[in-house]
Parts: sequence; C-alpha cells; structure tokens
Amino acid sequence: MALRGHKMAFGGIKDAVNASPYYQHLSMRLIEFSEKGSVMTMEINDNHKSVYGRAHGGAIASLADSACSLALVTVMEENEFIATQSLNVNYILPVEEGVLRAKGWVVYRGRHTAILEADIFDEAGRKVAHAHTVHVIRALPEEEGENFIDKARKSKVME
Repeated sequence: MALRGHKMAFGGIKDAVNASPYYQHLSMRLIEFSEKGSVMTMEINDNHKSVYGRAHGGAIASLADSACSLALVTVMEENEFIATQSLNVNYILPVEEGVLRAKGWVVYRGRHTAILEADIFDEAGRKVAHAHTVHVIRALPEEEGENFIDKARKSKVME
C-alpha cells in the first residue's frame, strides 16, 4: 500500500530520517513530507565548503538527491527499496552561507523506475540549483526483512 492517499506514518518516517547519522553529518533535516513530495534543509557550514569558500557541488547534490529519494517514498509499496540510478544537477547560483531548502517531487513512477526532480533555494528564495534523478525500484529480498519505511508505517499512524 503506497503512502499516497492514506493517513500513514509520515511522522515516523520523518523522525527516522532526521535521526540518520548521514543526514546529521551533513546538517540536513526533513522538514515537510507529504503526498506532494518532500522538503529538506541543509545549513551550510565550513564542512560543506570547497577550497573556493562556497558550498561544494557535492553537498548540494546530496541534498537534491535526498529530497528526490524521500519524495519517492510517498509512492513506494510495502517491501520495496529504491536506489538512485542517475543524478543530474544544474547549478545556477553559488552559495556561500545560510540554509538551503530543497523541494523534491515525483514526475513519474513506473514498475521498476521513477523520475524525480528537485529545486534548491537559498534563504532569499533564489533558485540555486535544479536536479533530475532516475531511481530504480526493486522488491526487498525477504531475508532482509522490512525497510525503515515499513517499520515507521507500523509504529506511527497520523490521525
């Protein structure tokens, strides 16, 4: 059962994502998560900067990819897993500091692939990057048990 159209565990998934060591390491947070997609933020600090003193493209790409992946979660079925197959980021403006906000959404969800997009904005609301991803969708092998999304669905149900 996909999350779209159902009162499911959005809160539980949000909590699990924000507790992730990877997202914490990059100062990324899942702010909004619904049938419309996801919104993530990343506070730029010195660890995100290139030798030129600006946010490294890889950090921005990670934010974009994460926003796309989490948008896809809203249309996943039980016992599926996803992985990014390709990621393309067009950088529009340099970023030196502040909080970036990424909005990710599903363009297409097929049986085995999905196409997603994300826009990344700075604190002034200027678009600094646009991303396009293709994700592969596969059945989770039975021996691996439930994915974190299925566990979150069962632990918290929105009222």
